[in-house]
Amino acid sequence: MALSYSAKKAYKKAAKQKKKRQRGHWLLIQKGDSVKEICSKLFTQFALLVLIVCIAILANEARLSISTKLLNGSLKDIYYELSGGENHGELTGAAKKLLEINPDTVGWVHIDDTNVDIPVVQRTGEDGNSYYLETAFDGSKNKAGTVFLDKRCVLTAKERSDNLILYGHNQKDKTMFGDLAYYKHDLEYYKEHPVIEFSSNYGTSTYKIFGYFVTPVEKYQTADGVIFDYHNYIELDSKDRYNEFIDNIMARTQIINPSVDVEYGDEFLTLSTCSNEFEPSRFVVFARKVRNGEEAYVDVSQAYVNENAKEPDWSVIYG
Repeated sequence: MALSYSAKKAYKKAAKQKKKRQRGHWLLIQKGDSVKEICSKLFTQFALLVLIVCIAILANEARLSISTKLLNGSLKDIYYELSGGENHGELTGAAKKLLEINPDTVGWVHIDDTNVDIPVVQRTGEDGNSYYLETAFDGSKNKAGTVFLDKRCVLTAKERSDNLILYGHNQKDKTMFGDLAYYKHDLEYYKEHPVIEFSSNYGTSTYKIFGYFVTPVEKYQTADGVIFDYHNYIELDSKDRYNEFIDNIMARTQIINPSVDVEYGDEFLTLSTCSNEFEPSRFVVFARKVRNGEEAYVDVSQAYVNENAKEPDWSVIYG
């Protein structure tokens, strides 16, 4: 039996609406959807939103990582092209160029065969120890930041603090101070990387690593409420202060190398970065400057793991 004009029109309208619903049925909420369908679509929309946000975050992280590596690479080209030679208290050629890019430049830190091969800056003022946490060397915003010298340290052509403390992020892509994590509980890595070179704007010095460890930074993370505030040992202007500094390091260090001795009057370099054992925690590397007339070579044949090292109070931290 032939359909009437009105019946055909109603049929076409219903078919059109059905087709429209079919095109978006998996995502868009439409008239006539059941409660179950609505809930399913809301969940799908939420999942898609989360996926888009995650992709955006990962893309941004990749962009920042690539930006950091490109910047570090270009700065290395500048530094190594212009570095070298004795300067007798005058600015090095590399320092002059880097100072043009960033007037906060104070030096360059280098560990052979690692990504620790980067410029060091220092900023004074209230934000001195926070500004470069998320600011790249060229002034752009970047979570990788820039390695910086503690704002309280003195480093000029004629003066320097007894202990220079450098801070840098523990980056997952191993830029900045990310490679320092390889030292943890790894004697062989230490034996392959026992020295640090730190060049100020006026010349280069070599430092022999003699200790490193993970440490808490808050009193509530310890059983006795006492922490080693290594970052406050900048001027070791008395034997008592010096002894406190060294005794705390030697009690905690994961490795001991008898060939690297320390004595009152030595100059030190400390590298500090975040650690991932607990939050907040730090991994800290301590090195002693090569003395006048001393060889820069480090004998690692006698180095060993410190089985009696004072560990963080794990039961307090995780308890």
